[in-house]
Amino acid sequence: MTIIEKWKRYCDGSATLAWLTLGIALVWVIVTVITIIGHMTHFAIPIAEWATLPSYFPLFLSRPWTLLTYMLVHFDILHMLFNVLWLYWFGRIMLITLSDRHLLLSFIGGGIAGGLLFLAASAIGYGSGWLCGCSAAVIAVMSVAAIRLPDHRINLFLIGEVKLKWVAVACCLLTFLGGGGNQAAHMGGLIWGVAIGLLLRNGIDPAKWLPTFHHTGSNATYDRRPDIMVRVLKQRQNDMDRLDSLLDKIKLSGYESLSRKERKELNELSARLKK
Repeated sequence: MTIIEKWKRYCDGSATLAWLTLGIALVWVIVTVITIIGHMTHFAIPIAEWATLPSYFPLFLSRPWTLLTYMLVHFDILHMLFNVLWLYWFGRIMLITLSDRHLLLSFIGGGIAGGLLFLAASAIGYGSGWLCGCSAAVIAVMSVAAIRLPDHRINLFLIGEVKLKWVAVACCLLTFLGGGGNQAAHMGGLIWGVAIGLLLRNGIDPAKWLPTFHHTGSNATYDRRPDIMVRVLKQRQNDMDRLDSLLDKIKLSGYESLSRKERKELNELSARLKK
């Protein structure tokens, strides 16, 4: 079994999440090795010039590919680690009800939106230098996940259970601390993610034109289409409501008050909800 296949298991079977997280880490290793070799040989390879996004628009026009490549390039290990961890955590939550194509659209679109807003801010004097890293793309994924499942609970160390929407708000506040052109890029990612999330909430699927990806989990291969996941979640909620109703009846009148059919239903519901 290849490394990517093993890692896909930890990504809930998502090939897109596995490739994105591993790809970002691999590019960091390559950039670091090239930088070290350059220092040792005194032959520097201009990675920043050719792979990161320049703030000077005429220079960008001569290197348009940097609007995509800048997302993969990290020069600082902590910058890379935090982005990969956030992408992994929020990507997995997003994929509870959405598909790989939604993750890809959110990530790539958020990165492009962040890059364009960075260029626009730089043109009016609010940014300079070079843009690198996938923070804008990750913020887009986080925003879609938070809008899609705002009440999803996350266990935080030393804090306990917190709803996803509050985790997303805290992450945004931490990300936007400070100033400069990078904040414009983060804002671009946030705007893109919120737009995608709101479109999906209103029944509009902006990723429907993308090819359908399949997840290969530990038990089966399946397509996480939103309509299927919504039906599954609604059925589970109906089961929980019915189980609560039966338990209330037992509390008021005792177990003997249940009919044979209701007792059978109680056992089936309990077994189903434990899965």
